[in-house]
Amino acid sequence: MKDSVKRLMAVGIGGRCLRGAGVLASVLLALASVGAGRAAGAAAATLRVCPSGCPYTQIGPALAAARNGDTIEVAAGTYRGGFTIGLSVKLAGAGAGATIISGGGTVLTIGSFGVNAEPTVFIDGVTITRGVARSSPESVALAGQEGVWALGGGVEIPPKAISAGGFAGGATVTITNSVITGNRTAPSASLPSGFAFAGGAGVDNWGTLTLTNTTVSDNQAGGPVASDAGGAGIQNWRNLTLTNTVVRRNRSMTSAPHGCSAEGGGITSLGKLTIAASAVSGNTVELSSNAVCGDAHGGGILVHGSATISNTTVSHNRAAASSTVTDANAFAGGIADYGKLALRDSTISGNLVSAATTAATGTANPTSGGLGIDFHGKATISNTSITGNDVSATAATGTAQAEAGGIQTTDTMLSNSLVSGNRLTATTQTGSATVRGAGIDHGNGLLDVSGTTISGNTATAHGPQGQALGGGVWNDVFFPPPPNPQLNLTDTTVTGNTLTASPGITVHGGGLFTTFPITLTDSTITGNSPDNCFGVSC
Repeated sequence: MKDSVKRLMAVGIGGRCLRGAGVLASVLLALASVGAGRAAGAAAATLRVCPSGCPYTQIGPALAAARNGDTIEVAAGTYRGGFTIGLSVKLAGAGAGATIISGGGTVLTIGSFGVNAEPTVFIDGVTITRGVARSSPESVALAGQEGVWALGGGVEIPPKAISAGGFAGGATVTITNSVITGNRTAPSASLPSGFAFAGGAGVDNWGTLTLTNTTVSDNQAGGPVASDAGGAGIQNWRNLTLTNTVVRRNRSMTSAPHGCSAEGGGITSLGKLTIAASAVSGNTVELSSNAVCGDAHGGGILVHGSATISNTTVSHNRAAASSTVTDANAFAGGIADYGKLALRDSTISGNLVSAATTAATGTANPTSGGLGIDFHGKATISNTSITGNDVSATAATGTAQAEAGGIQTTDTMLSNSLVSGNRLTATTQTGSATVRGAGIDHGNGLLDVSGTTISGNTATAHGPQGQALGGGVWNDVFFPPPPNPQLNLTDTTVTGNTLTASPGITVHGGGLFTTFPITLTDSTITGNSPDNCFGVSC
């Protein structure tokens, strides 16, 4: 289990504290988008925008003439982006396939950084595309003290104020029946410290955001200068709700020589996240490094705050790390949980974690093909299938260690679920190859499993030496100090799990490997290969 590299400010991904708040007064942005030419108290109006024959041919001028409560009705066509919505209005397109808002730096900014009063905005039936953000108001406000932040290529919802505890929340926004696609965040420079963060290529949210019947796809965070990248689809700092929404094929990536960390290919959330009846699929986190830092984690979703996920599919996401000079670490192809996760009635399938190193003494350490619960995290999982996820480690001459094909966990309640068909592979030519916990990899806390089947998981180690442990479940200490691992299996079946390895590699516990006593109630461990159980309580 690895620590997350937390390289943003205290309100963000840990580690960096706000400094020099006194410089903010000179850079706070004030928006004066008040309607002109209408008397106070006048009824809400509908302002029409179309390519020709309407009062407005672009959305920006219509917004300049609008007032709170108005509707901006936008006909089919392609319109310039790069404007700010500073009023409580509705922006109504003719459908995502018809009304296109394109380019202009950040395509849509909703609310203004540093303004205490923020709008409530509804957006329906548009496509938001071809935005590129190379900096952000947050970066400007910090006067370069915390590096460069490139945030919000498609939609930016900035924080409304700064308090002693960090940035405060922003606008309240609802987006329905829309597409946010093909946007980028890519810093163009970094500070001497080397820190340059790219995030929220599709959406960067500091407010309260609801997405319904919407697709966030093919957005990219990162680039040749970025040291850190995250939340390629959506970067959420406060409150985010997704319903009947698809987040797919987004990419967070950093590369040598600056690359240090990449996370949250689909979604990174540091606040409150709620997902229902949605799909997070085909998203990617990639780190290619020649530096001694960082990892790739959370191919689909990364949770730092709290998350409730239900009736959702998280599938075919990928977290990949490679290094030429040191270890290569990758964690959680589907979901990475560093906070508090409630997951129910969902499917976590076909996700991949891979790590490769060419360093002579380096370790390739990919972990958690489906779901990774960090030692700081907690999870409750019910009625969920965690199936067909893969973990692959390759080290030419060093150590290849692949862990947790399905789940890696510390404190977790797992009930009425299926952990099946997950795979581990570790390959080295001259070093050590280790695989452990093809179904579940557990340490340092309580894992309570009930009404669950753990079956058909496989682990294979190729190399001259090493270990293959726990085809179904591995139960041991990740690292000292206590709490030691506690495993309870109730009404649970562990069957058909398999360990295989090259000659010279130790193989133990095809069904269960444990170095600590377990509690087994009305459960069976049978039909595993080469053995059912190895260790204490066997």
